[in-house]
Amino acid sequence: MKKILLSFATLLMLVLASCSGKKGDITDSTMAFLDAYFKIDYSLAGTFCTANMAMELKEKLKGIESLDPVVKNLLVSQSKEIKAEIVAVNRLRGSDSAKVNYRIILPKKNQSIEQTLSLVLENKVWRIAELGK
Repeated sequence: MKKILLSFATLLMLVLASCSGKKGDITDSTMAFLDAYFKIDYSLAGTFCTANMAMELKEKLKGIESLDPVVKNLLVSQSKEIKAEIVAVNRLRGSDSAKVNYRIILPKKNQSIEQTLSLVLENKVWRIAELGK
Protein backbone atom coordinates (compact mmCIF):
# COMPACT_ATOMS: atom_id res chain seq x y z
CA MET A 1 0.00 0.00 0.00
CA LYS A 2 2.85 2.39 0.84
CA LYS A 3 4.43 1.68 -2.56
CA ILE A 4 1.19 2.55 -4.31
CA LEU A 5 0.82 5.80 -2.36
CA LEU A 6 4.44 6.71 -2.97
CA SER A 7 4.07 5.98 -6.69
CA PHE A 8 0.89 8.03 -6.86
CA ALA A 9 2.51 10.95 -5.00
CA THR A 10 5.52 10.85 -7.34
CA LEU A 11 3.27 10.79 -10.40
CA LEU A 12 1.20 13.68 -9.05
CA MET A 13 4.34 15.75 -8.41
CA LEU A 14 5.56 15.10 -11.96
CA VAL A 15 2.23 16.17 -13.43
CA LEU A 16 2.12 19.33 -11.32
CA ALA A 17 5.73 20.18 -12.19
CA SER A 18 4.94 19.69 -15.86
CA CYS A 19 1.93 22.02 -15.69
CA SER A 20 3.77 24.72 -13.79
CA GLY A 21 6.69 24.43 -16.21
CA LYS A 22 4.38 25.11 -19.14
CA LYS A 23 2.92 28.17 -17.43
CA GLY A 24 6.47 29.22 -16.60
CA ASP A 25 7.40 28.94 -20.27
CA ILE A 26 4.36 31.05 -21.21
CA THR A 27 5.24 33.66 -18.58
CA ASP A 28 8.90 33.75 -19.64
CA SER A 29 8.02 34.21 -23.33
CA THR A 30 5.44 36.87 -22.52
CA MET A 31 7.75 38.90 -20.26
CA ALA A 32 10.63 38.74 -22.74
CA PHE A 33 8.28 39.89 -25.51
CA LEU A 34 6.78 42.72 -23.44
CA ASP A 35 10.22 43.93 -22.37
CA ALA A 36 11.42 44.16 -25.98
CA TYR A 37 8.07 45.54 -27.17
CA PHE A 38 8.05 48.46 -24.75
CA LYS A 39 11.69 49.22 -25.53
CA ILE A 40 10.49 49.43 -29.15
CA ASP A 41 12.96 46.71 -30.08
CA TYR A 42 10.50 45.12 -32.47
CA SER A 43 13.21 43.00 -34.10
CA LEU A 44 13.84 41.26 -30.79
CA ALA A 45 10.14 41.23 -29.89
CA GLY A 46 9.41 39.52 -33.20
CA THR A 47 11.56 36.54 -32.21
CA PHE A 48 8.94 35.70 -29.55
CA CYS A 49 6.07 35.87 -32.07
CA THR A 50 4.43 33.87 -34.79
CA ALA A 51 5.47 34.81 -38.33
CA ASN A 52 2.29 36.87 -38.85
CA MET A 53 2.70 38.78 -35.61
CA ALA A 54 6.39 39.43 -36.38
CA MET A 55 5.32 40.96 -39.72
CA GLU A 56 2.81 43.21 -37.92
CA LEU A 57 5.61 44.44 -35.66
CA LYS A 58 7.81 45.20 -38.68
CA GLU A 59 5.01 47.34 -40.08
CA LYS A 60 4.66 49.19 -36.75
CA LEU A 61 8.40 49.80 -36.74
CA LYS A 62 8.18 51.36 -40.21
CA GLY A 63 5.57 53.76 -38.87
CA ILE A 64 7.75 54.70 -35.92
CA GLU A 65 10.80 55.14 -38.13
CA SER A 66 8.86 57.59 -40.30
CA LEU A 67 8.11 59.91 -37.36
CA ASP A 68 9.86 63.22 -36.88
CA PRO A 69 13.11 62.45 -34.99
CA VAL A 70 12.12 64.58 -31.98
CA VAL A 71 8.75 62.84 -31.68
CA LYS A 72 10.36 59.44 -32.22
CA ASN A 73 12.94 60.05 -29.47
CA LEU A 74 10.24 61.20 -27.07
CA LEU A 75 8.13 58.12 -27.84
CA VAL A 76 11.08 55.77 -27.37
CA SER A 77 12.23 57.37 -24.12
CA GLN A 78 8.75 57.31 -22.59
CA SER A 79 8.00 53.80 -23.80
CA LYS A 80 11.18 52.44 -22.19
CA GLU A 81 9.84 53.53 -18.79
CA ILE A 82 6.68 51.43 -19.11
CA LYS A 83 6.64 48.35 -16.90
CA ALA A 84 4.50 45.27 -17.34
CA GLU A 85 3.48 42.50 -14.99
CA ILE A 86 1.60 39.28 -15.58
CA VAL A 87 -1.82 39.13 -13.92
CA ALA A 88 -3.01 35.70 -15.09
CA VAL A 89 -2.00 32.90 -17.43
CA ASN A 90 -4.81 30.79 -18.85
CA ARG A 91 -3.79 27.80 -20.92
CA LEU A 92 -6.80 26.65 -22.88
CA ARG A 93 -7.60 23.06 -22.00
CA GLY A 94 -6.99 20.57 -24.75
CA SER A 95 -5.31 23.03 -27.09
CA ASP A 96 -1.96 24.59 -27.80
CA SER A 97 -3.26 28.07 -27.03
CA ALA A 98 -3.00 30.35 -24.04
CA LYS A 99 -4.22 33.77 -23.04
CA VAL A 100 -2.22 36.08 -20.78
CA ASN A 101 -3.67 39.02 -18.90
CA TYR A 102 -1.04 41.60 -18.06
CA ARG A 103 -0.92 45.02 -16.51
CA ILE A 104 0.90 47.99 -18.04
CA ILE A 105 2.22 50.35 -15.39
CA LEU A 106 2.59 53.84 -16.79
CA PRO A 107 5.62 55.91 -15.80
CA LYS A 108 5.24 58.80 -13.39
CA LYS A 109 1.57 58.02 -12.77
CA ASN A 110 -0.22 55.80 -10.33
CA GLN A 111 -2.16 54.32 -13.20
CA SER A 112 -2.21 50.94 -14.85
CA ILE A 113 -3.97 49.45 -17.84
CA GLU A 114 -4.93 45.80 -18.20
CA GLN A 115 -4.37 44.12 -21.54
CA THR A 116 -4.37 40.61 -22.96
CA LEU A 117 -2.40 38.72 -25.53
CA SER A 118 -2.75 35.28 -27.06
CA LEU A 119 -0.05 32.69 -27.49
CA VAL A 120 0.20 29.49 -29.49
CA LEU A 121 2.56 26.57 -29.13
CA GLU A 122 4.71 26.20 -32.25
CA ASN A 123 7.38 23.49 -32.33
CA LYS A 124 7.32 23.27 -28.51
CA VAL A 125 7.87 27.04 -28.14
CA TRP A 126 5.20 29.47 -26.93
CA ARG A 127 4.84 32.37 -29.37
CA ILE A 128 2.80 35.56 -29.22
CA ALA A 129 0.02 35.31 -31.80
CA GLU A 130 -2.19 38.33 -31.09
CA LEU A 131 -2.20 41.47 -29.00
CA GLY A 132 -5.32 42.59 -27.19
CA LYS A 133 -7.47 39.57 -27.97
